[in-house]
Amino acid sequence: MTSVQITFKLRLCVPNTSAILKPMKILAEISDGSLGIGEAEKIGENYNLRKTARAILLNDEGKMATQYLQNYYYHKLPGGGVEEGESLEDALKREILEEVGCNCLVTDTIGMTVEFRDKYKIVQLSYCFVAKVVGDIGDTQMEAAEIEEGQITSWLSPEEALAQMKQDKPGKYEGFFNLKREISFLEEYLSNKKVV
Repeated sequence: MTSVQITFKLRLCVPNTSAILKPMKILAEISDGSLGIGEAEKIGENYNLRKTARAILLNDEGKMATQYLQNYYYHKLPGGGVEEGESLEDALKREILEEVGCNCLVTDTIGMTVEFRDKYKIVQLSYCFVAKVVGDIGDTQMEAAEIEEGQITSWLSPEEALAQMKQDKPGKYEGFFNLKREISFLEEYLSNKKVV
């Protein structure tokens, strides 16, 4: 078996600079097989494509937002699906406003994961960014599914969030993928975090 490295480039506006192209590294390839909950993805099968944008969203105290799913017993990063015609950055800002109740400024990229969710025949590309809270935090605008999950925002240090996610035991199929993805993003973030 040969290994192929793919680098995606995305356009991202960074404050006080012009738009830049920055490579986004693939941090993990996740499948039912790699998680130990089923078989590996089936080559030749048709999978639908889904893209998501997520963030390590930091407040002024250096704490990050995590979405705790009370009814399914795990934490995840805020963010969600990219709608047709929407940029990754616009999708991220919309999701942050809906789930956390604030605006944000995207400051950097972290990486991406490729997820083969065999149960739903979906290949999900999840892109992660670093962002900071802008302005006040107000009311959330959760969707019905997020309300059903019992989703609430918790503010933890990145180290605390990683430790918590490593202990979480998800109560639904998607949670296994979400946790593996978020742990990959947080480990990458922490390994490259600059000491100020």
